[in-house]
Amino acid sequence: MLKRITAVGLSVILAASLAACGGSDGKEDTKESGKAKGTTITFWNSFTGADGDMLVEMVDKFNKENKDGITVDMDISADFDSQLSTAFAAGEGPTMMLSSSAYRFTYGDYLQDVSDVFDKTDLDKADFIQSYLDYCSDGDSLYFVPFQIVGYYMYWNKDLFEAAGLDPDTPPATWNEWQEWAGKLTDESKNVYGSGISYDYAYQIAHIMQRFGGLAVTDDNGKWKANFAGNAGYEKFLNMYKAMADKGDNPVEADTDSMASAGQIGMTAGGPWVTAGLDTAGVNYGIGLIPQGDAGDMNSVEVIGFAITTAASDEEKEAAYKFIEWWNTENDDGSSPALEWSLTNGFPAYTYSVQDKDEYKENEKLSVMSSADPEAPTDFITDSNFPGINAVLTDVIPEMINAVAFGNASVDAALEKAQSSADKIVEDYNK
Repeated sequence: MLKRITAVGLSVILAASLAACGGSDGKEDTKESGKAKGTTITFWNSFTGADGDMLVEMVDKFNKENKDGITVDMDISADFDSQLSTAFAAGEGPTMMLSSSAYRFTYGDYLQDVSDVFDKTDLDKADFIQSYLDYCSDGDSLYFVPFQIVGYYMYWNKDLFEAAGLDPDTPPATWNEWQEWAGKLTDESKNVYGSGISYDYAYQIAHIMQRFGGLAVTDDNGKWKANFAGNAGYEKFLNMYKAMADKGDNPVEADTDSMASAGQIGMTAGGPWVTAGLDTAGVNYGIGLIPQGDAGDMNSVEVIGFAITTAASDEEKEAAYKFIEWWNTENDDGSSPALEWSLTNGFPAYTYSVQDKDEYKENEKLSVMSSADPEAPTDFITDSNFPGINAVLTDVIPEMINAVAFGNASVDAALEKAQSSADKIVEDYNK
């Protein structure tokens, strides 16, 4: 049974408030006609944690304060994929959903082009970081409006750095330093490991290895091409990982995040959620960008966004646009739901205007997360338009890293096997 959240009647605790609608710079002729007034829209997502509670409160605030009588009826489901696939198969579905922009590959036939959101609202397209919009697009069609940016960052234990004679305020700038310093940080007597790269964490592995050897799947003159075998960068990464594991500087463990929170890891990489465990445990840590590598500058991310489905009527689409506009609109105090979301949940912003806010700049974690070059490629492990990214993450990378971690294969053999597996995936999309 779905967990139905009716976002009406809940307490309002957030500072964000609704900004009044109005004309802006020549958009008067293209803004909504008013058909959305009094419309109820359905909104599905999988935010089942504390962030979901916050989302409920913010939706409730919109429902109470919007001037058009629009009601957003939100479903939060732990089984979001099944919910969507069942509904779409029956010719149904929500007005709006919140998901990874990669869902455009799985459910693209059920998503509407939302490129006109910038014409039909007061949202300024130039305020949105273009590389994130590109990640949500296919050609000239935009299928998601960014909501949350999920990148991976470097975390280091300052107390362990100091104990090892390293500057606690200076993290490694290169992967050679990472490997070298891992040896200095490791203290077997205290069950401390210098490096915390998990064999069971495909997303972490992917974010790191692409800095060494680039994307695992790329567009080769209109055909998808897998790039594992003979990839000198991937070989270098796997050899580094194996050397640290064999030496005892990197644990062959699945849950390195918990070990980091327990003060057993000197350096690791992970998403913004890692800070919650470190903060709760009282770890004295630093946060920085993952070192770049031989593959060049990159800002690999996953973009979570709002999408409008084909089940939505014109009136419902218009109402959904009003909610998305509200989410990104400042109130008289200069706050907005988008700003509040970043400040509370620790995810970097996707607009320049939010990044420029004093509260945002004063947040050390958010400032670091937003310090990546916004023009750097945001593709994560495969070309952002490759539909088979999930198969690469679930079927190729885990098998490859496990073969190396547990000594069942040489690095070359692991890469050859990965190439064979990736070729089969690529072949399906080259037909």
